[in-house]
Amino acid sequence: MKPVEQLVQRWQQMIHYFGSGQRTLMLAAYAMISTALVEFILFHRQLPPERFYVVIVLLSVLLSLNAVWERLQQRWGNAIADRVFFSTSSIIFLAANYIGLDAGWTFLPFLLFVIASQAIVGLGVWRGLGVSLLLYLGWCGVLWLRGVPLIQIVVQAPSIALGLIFVLIFSIVAARLVEQTARAERLAAELQSVNVALAAAREREVELAAAEERVRLAREIHDGLGHHLTALNVQLQAAARLLNRDPERAAQALAICREEAQAALNEVRQSVAVMRNAPVNGRPLPEVIAKLVADFKRVSPLHVQFVVEGEIGELPLTVAMALYRAVQEGLTNAQKHGQGTTVTVRLIGEVGQVRLEVVNDGPPAPPVAETGFGLAGLRERAARLGGTLHAEPLPAGGFRLAMVVPHVQTEEKPYDPHSVGR
Repeated sequence: MKPVEQLVQRWQQMIHYFGSGQRTLMLAAYAMISTALVEFILFHRQLPPERFYVVIVLLSVLLSLNAVWERLQQRWGNAIADRVFFSTSSIIFLAANYIGLDAGWTFLPFLLFVIASQAIVGLGVWRGLGVSLLLYLGWCGVLWLRGVPLIQIVVQAPSIALGLIFVLIFSIVAARLVEQTARAERLAAELQSVNVALAAAREREVELAAAEERVRLAREIHDGLGHHLTALNVQLQAAARLLNRDPERAAQALAICREEAQAALNEVRQSVAVMRNAPVNGRPLPEVIAKLVADFKRVSPLHVQFVVEGEIGELPLTVAMALYRAVQEGLTNAQKHGQGTTVTVRLIGEVGQVRLEVVNDGPPAPPVAETGFGLAGLRERAARLGGTLHAEPLPAGGFRLAMVVPHVQTEEKPYDPHSVGR
């Protein structure tokens, strides 16, 4: 690492370390206490040695106490460490002022500002104000105990009081700023964790949609293409057995094989036409269904019309996917089993829910038997979303597939076939 990069990294680490209000005040406390210590050593040597050196020891202890304050909080907890710190600092401040009081000017009273600021940030505004007031009154008491004339106390005390008021106001603002910064950082961390959870949920949702699509494709292959391929295999075996014994019947079997192969090819083309659209992903559902219907009409002789009624709005991905798959299933079943000429797809926006209907005009049909995978999968989708699916023949002829799901996605429920309307 280059020296400039090392310097920048150290500077960033220092800024991060002193980013909290307590650490910033510690830095200011080091400067103030060090200044008081140097000033006392340089300008108060006339004091008796027993007073001079005691004050130096007290200021050194106060400086050391600030250095270990954070470690005490980590070891004892904030409540106990703060109680020990402020009680000890207050005693040292009053003792140093009592012992070091001289006829000349001294920097010792200004240490009150440091302790008051630390009390505001460390103990809170009201408790900090209480500690500051007690220290100020204690300092005035020290002057009185040391025999300072009352008139001199009255003259000197207001200047310290004004300075203390300014420091307290500044400290309160700084404490509020620290609280706001900590709250903003906490909210940012919570927001980041929520975003991570949402991204993970979105990824799981997409994976679930892909898995369900694979299951649907397997069902389609099993129900449609598998049937034709099974029949084709049976006829090929029959043709192979009859080829030498009965060429005419073998030719008939081969003709059936060609028909089954063509039917299988048509099945594949129809399935691809219905399913080649990508799953719903950020596009309006009416637009996606309109494209699906248009693609289906190009490969199917059926006349298909798509109607949108009401306000659809933006739908959750799982809701839109369920409705999209219902359209696919309805079109595929109309092509395979409907025996009609017209299919109508309706997407209806209702209060709190969306309704989808796929209706064909085929001849009257018996009640649907859900032995295939398609309708069973749709019913499971609807049940998990808190909706319903109905697939039933119409009294006047034709068949209707209707799915109703809530407009806003609810917590997915486990599928219970006995609780879903038939």
